[in-house]
Amino acid sequence: MDRIFGILIKNVSNDLNRDAEKFAVTLDLTRMQMSIIDYIARNESDRDIFQKDIEKEFNIRRASATSALKLMEKKDLLVRVPTQKDARLKRLILTTKSRQMTEKISDYFETTENMVNQIVGAKKISTVKEGLTKISDYFNK
Repeated sequence: MDRIFGILIKNVSNDLNRDAEKFAVTLDLTRMQMSIIDYIARNESDRDIFQKDIEKEFNIRRASATSALKLMEKKDLLVRVPTQKDARLKRLILTTKSRQMTEKISDYFETTENMVNQIVGAKKISTVKEGLTKISDYFNK
């Protein structure tokens, strides 16, 4: 049996990441910063967003999330605000600077999603998503 499946996933991941990085640079961001801004913008109206949400969404370790968020604070892209119930918990809030980028970021991700859907095909996309989710779930037990 060929052992090509993992290589294909890695190659596609690299290609998508490189494309996102190219776009992020036009906004003076990294791919991760762009993704975090998009995640917060899409979810903040439903609930408060915390560092642990970033860790879970992007499957990154606490140290990586801390480092990314500190740099984003330094670049005036977000602020951490203590919650009233527990001052140890800090909500992540986008600044005016990052809010001005949210539409461009959202458009980029939507265009990329549409392109992937078109390439894979509408009938197959749910099967691909289901399969990739199962693989991720298996390795993240």
